[in-house]
Amino acid sequence: MKSFLLLLLLTLTNSARAAAPDHPPPQMPDLRAMVESLADDDIGLLGRVHFATHTNNWDRSREFYRKLGYTDGMGGFPLTNTHQMARALGMFDICQYELAKGEVIQLAGSVNTANIDLLQFKVPYRDDPPYDLPNHLGMAYAALLTTNLAADMEYLKSLNVDFLSEPYGIPGDRFVFFRDPDGVLYKLMETAPPHGDKNANMHLIAMPYIGINVSDFEKSLAFYTALGYTNHKPLAETGTLEEARAYGLDKPFRIKGADISLGRGDNHVLRLVQWVEPFNPEPSYPPPINHIGINRIALIVPDLDRAIAILKARNVEFLSEAAPCCSGTGEDESGIVHAIDPDGVFVELVGAMAKRPPQPQPEGCPPLEIKLPPQS
Repeated sequence: MKSFLLLLLLTLTNSARAAAPDHPPPQMPDLRAMVESLADDDIGLLGRVHFATHTNNWDRSREFYRKLGYTDGMGGFPLTNTHQMARALGMFDICQYELAKGEVIQLAGSVNTANIDLLQFKVPYRDDPPYDLPNHLGMAYAALLTTNLAADMEYLKSLNVDFLSEPYGIPGDRFVFFRDPDGVLYKLMETAPPHGDKNANMHLIAMPYIGINVSDFEKSLAFYTALGYTNHKPLAETGTLEEARAYGLDKPFRIKGADISLGRGDNHVLRLVQWVEPFNPEPSYPPPINHIGINRIALIVPDLDRAIAILKARNVEFLSEAAPCCSGTGEDESGIVHAIDPDGVFVELVGAMAKRPPQPQPEGCPPLEIKLPPQS
């Protein structure tokens, strides 16, 4: 059984291994020392574990992502779990959830954390389609960096992948949106002259940022800054009709936005955007967290209990109490909880937590049954 503390180590050391693959892997960080070095109001946000996206056909989606370059993965997590874990995902009216399949998939050789928690829920099942366009409120898309956009597009078109448009920009500085088999949006981008292995099908090397659309930029910027996104790089406030069409829009747009990043840890980036015109007022995905599409981003803190206390003092809303994660015993010394941003986006915090005594099943529920995936 793999703990989220192992994922923490993998996340914190991923970039270092990519930059210096011949160096031995570093030891597990001293979380207690990290906490002691923090200011009283600093939750100690260190990096991204993954974002979670859900599918209605796991085998089909897993094969698609493998073709993108997601050849690595971490499985072995239980398909069922405690009622505390169900509540942590906003599933308040069931005794326990059940996954059909799941795996944290990893982009081989990525220069930053590009992990995706790819899940198919069996109970409760939800088949609503994901956001249709990348200006929808919520966690709308993830950006994928390629060294050869034209070659990747040619390959993806051979797989009958759906693109929103032709690329916007010029070779070495352009992007295009495509959909995965469930319709989940990704932004394929190129920031240097095309290069890389000419014989490769795909040339993905990183996940530069995740796009989060908001209704009030200043309010959301304050929320994420308080989490630890202290570096801000403003975005251009207008886009031409040509650029708008790359987003699937039919007229020029106006936005307020910035790329915001952590000033430590993995330094990862969120692209925070308020679409002034056109504005789509439809709310982000409601709970429970099993909607097809990018539902949540998981972020690492060294002490989960401490982070929750700090954020509750700031009146941050949580979906539930923290849940021990993820063995199914309820006795883990790591856990998860979902903070809710001003537009309802689920921000999962993952970290070490004080061990809790196992909780009995709620009244009326059958005995807890932990199902494990078949051994490969």
